[in-house]
Order: sequence, then C-alpha cells, then structure tokens
Amino acid sequence: MNRIIAGLAIFAAISAALACSSSPAPTSADPSDPAGSSGTGSQPAAPESSTEALSEAIASMVEGRQYHALVTLSDGRLMAIGGKGIAAQSHGKGSAHLSTAEVFDPAANEWMRIEPMSLPRERPAAVTLVDGRVLVAGGATVDRNSTQVAEIWGPSTGRWTRVASMNQAREKMPAVLLSDGRVMVIGGADSEAQRSATAEIFDPDSGTWTEVAPMAEKRIWHTATVLADGRVLVTGGGNPDGPFLASAEIFDPETGAWSPAGNMKVSRSQHTATLMLDGRVLVVGGRGKRQSSEVYDPEANVWLALAETSSPRAEHIAVALPDGGVLVAGGSGNIDSIEVYDPIEAAWTEAGKMVFSRYRFSAVKLPDGRVALVGGQGRDKVLAESEAVVATDAGRSIDDLLAAAAAARVDAAEMLANATPTPLPTPTPERQRGVTTGEGLDIEFPDAVESDPSGSTQVPLNQPVKLALGQSVTSPDPSTGATATFLEVVEDNREDGGTATVKVDMRLTGFEQGATDLVLDPARPELRLKKLGRIWVGVLELEEGAGGNPIATVVIFLP
Repeated sequence: MNRIIAGLAIFAAISAALACSSSPAPTSADPSDPAGSSGTGSQPAAPESSTEALSEAIASMVEGRQYHALVTLSDGRLMAIGGKGIAAQSHGKGSAHLSTAEVFDPAANEWMRIEPMSLPRERPAAVTLVDGRVLVAGGATVDRNSTQVAEIWGPSTGRWTRVASMNQAREKMPAVLLSDGRVMVIGGADSEAQRSATAEIFDPDSGTWTEVAPMAEKRIWHTATVLADGRVLVTGGGNPDGPFLASAEIFDPETGAWSPAGNMKVSRSQHTATLMLDGRVLVVGGRGKRQSSEVYDPEANVWLALAETSSPRAEHIAVALPDGGVLVAGGSGNIDSIEVYDPIEAAWTEAGKMVFSRYRFSAVKLPDGRVALVGGQGRDKVLAESEAVVATDAGRSIDDLLAAAAAARVDAAEMLANATPTPLPTPTPERQRGVTTGEGLDIEFPDAVESDPSGSTQVPLNQPVKLALGQSVTSPDPSTGATATFLEVVEDNREDGGTATVKVDMRLTGFEQGATDLVLDPARPELRLKKLGRIWVGVLELEEGAGGNPIATVVIFLP
C-alpha cells in the first residue's frame, strides 16, 4: 500500500471514519435541569463565536455508569454498555459492576434498556461491526479480575450471544475496527493484573480470535488510533500512579508487524489520541496533571510539541469535529471546561463549560453533528446524566488544513534531517514487589509514615503506613482503591525462629472483603501479601510500639 497519501485522498479516508453531518438547528439550553430527563431532544442555539461550544442536558440514562463503553449503532442511535454503577449493597457487600446496556434514540431523546450481557464488566472494549452488530470483549468482572469473554449484540434480535473467547483475559485496553472489518484488541492488564504486550484480532466472519505479533512494550491505559492508511498507532500507557510510557508503535495489518513510531515529547497514561482531518494524530493530557499536547505526523514519523491546554486533563474525552478541530472536555478532578484545538493556528481556546463536571465518561458524535457526553464520575456520584455539545463550525477547508500540516512538517525539516533512525522502544523494567534477604523484606517502597491520629490514614498507592491495633490505611481513595485495618496479632513466634501472623480486615472500592491472615515468614515472603483484584495488600513489618503495643507496617500497592 502506498503510505504517502495527500490532498483529498486523506480527506476522503478520514471523513468516512468521522462520518460528519450537517449543522444542528437552533434551540436553547436549560442547564437548570440537572437530571437531564426533561430535555426535548432539540439542539442548542449555534454559538456566535468561532471558538464557542454550548452544551445542554439531554435525557439521562436509566442508571448511572462510569468506565463503560459507548458506541454508535448503524442507525445513529447510541449504546452504553456495562461499566461501574451504583451498587445495591446488602450487609456492606455488593457489586457495582454492570451487565446492563441501554440505547439512546437522539430523535426521541430517550434511553431504553435492552437485554443485559451475560457477564457484568467494567472497562470493556466495544466496537460496532460493519454489519451493524456490536462486539464486546474483556473488561473487569465482579471478582475484579480481567476476563477473556466476548459476546455480540444483534440489532435484529436485540439479544446477546457469546462468541469465542479471546486468547487472553484483558482489561484497560483499546479495541479498534480495522479497515477490512476485523477488530483488533491490544495490550491491557491480564488475569494476574500484569501489563501485557500481546494483541489479537477478531474475524466476524469466522467468529474466531487470532493472536498477532506482540508490541515492543507492555501497556495498560494506552491509546490505539486507526490512521488514514489503515495502520494502527499505539501510544503511551502505564499505571495511574506511574511509571508512564512515552513510546509509540505502529501495527500494519497487511504485514502483521509492528514498527517504531518514535517517542512522544511527554510520557502519558489515561490520555487521548485523536485522528484529525489532516491525517495527523492529536495527543492530549494524561495522568500526572499533564497540560501538554502534541501531534504525530505519520507521513514524517515525527512528534511535534504543541501549546498546553488551559487545564490538566486525564480520563477526559477528545472528539474530532467536522471542521478539522478537536473538542476536549472534562477530566480527573471533575473539570467542567471545554476546549477546542485549532490545527491551522496550532492553538487551544477555552470554548465553554459542560452542564455536569465529569471524568471516566464517554463521548461520540451524534448524527446531527453534536457531541454526546454520557455518564462518568461526577462531583458526588456516578452519573446517569448526559448532555450534548455543539461547537461553531470554523469553516476550515481541507486545503487549509493540509497546508497547515505541510507547513508544520517543513518547520520540522531540520530536526528530521538530523534525526537518527528511531530504535524499537526499550521495554520498561517490571516493578518488583519485593524479595527476601537475610535482613528481611527488601522492597522498593519509601519509608513508612506514621498513621493519622484519627486512626484512619489515606495515602497514595505504594506508601507504607505504621498502624496500631484498630487503625486503618486507605489507598489511593475509598471509591477506587482498598482499605486495610490492623485487627490483631494472631501469633508471634519469631523469637523462637518461627513466624508471625497478622489478621487484617480488607475492603475494596468500599465493599467488605473480610479478614485474612498475613504471615511474616522469612522463607516465604509471598505469605505476607494478599491480592484483591488488581490491588495488593502487604504487611512489611511487625514491631513493638509504645507500651508494648504492636505496630504493623501495612502497604496497599500495585505491582
């Protein structure tokens, strides 16, 4: 395939993917309706400024959900799938993982439940197939481990049908529709919550999964973007608390091989990567309060740094607009602002605010050109609320867009001329949970901190805390992490060459997991660790405190 695509060829390929449509008709927004359930389905008045975006509440989903999938059906309706919702608790226990799905009709401004999936899951990958069916694969299940189960929803039957499972369980991974109608799933966390470099492709005709060559890097929370020529760009990734990856790779479906795509200017995880009308890819934000943005030019295989966004963003959304710009909204910390990127001026402009601040939500373009923002985590709850954003068409022509991209390429010519060939990314070393030496546990954790006088201490992941009996540590927070409470010393025979056993009560994402015994045995360090889904809890030390009372050093961490 010819990799140098210019002019209208790029425009045609990308326009087909973006499926842009006519401008919306005027109406008024009513942000005073927080439920969004009284909307009429009409569109907000077109903004007067070339950089303004107006948002209005539309109908709310039947139930709140975050970490869900959102796809556009072939008839223009939307489907929200799975995710993490508001758990129905019983005796302190319950599951917030959702098997439910619902469909939004933009014309009627109405959400309607459909048959649930066979398996509850959050962070699933979902793709609308060429024939209109919807494939859902992977995600985290009620046991908080990843799954390899895949199923397909048929619009003609309204039913879910299990298909062949993936070769590997996965979550926190992207899935993309290839130009030949197959679906590629890339990387993610495996059944042991470890990062994976593997990839596989689903063939809808045969209903089978086929493993392909692995990436050079193991990745979670990364992005995958189909380029105008059909290749797939993968960028960044990493645990939310680091380390993050700067490397990028490209998969060629024709050859089945990966090739390097250089390194981004900034390492990123939980960022966005959006294909623009000019054929380049805009990358924005990421964990660690990233405000930076940059663009990848596949024609030159080079990364160019851009201006910063007005707010740091992670777990946000980015959607390509019909005029060649890119709309970015929301993000961790409940950011409510909307910004628009102008690829001709290479500049960001604050364009307005959402009706509901949110992160961990999803967004797609509606048939009328508006951008639907659905669900997510709000300031004090998981959101069922949805809204639709309309941004002014800036009137950029494809000729102007391509000319601006070419000018940026020329500006980078000197750098390209002096550049050396980009080697394959060096895999990031695996973080070690710890090894045993003659002096006890030697692990890459910072020094333990004292517990809060209140008896309840909240710290970042991987930070050990010294706890007295009855005290607890939470990391990173009650809704997304774990809480461990030091209950008692069951026995301590270390003075006689034996072991010590500590009883710890554990909660995960607010739900009781029960008490467990962790054993300090120099010969078997794994006995002092307990895996809760993707999070681990460990007792590093047991010592005598003031008045002879026991003090346990406890840590909640990700491997």
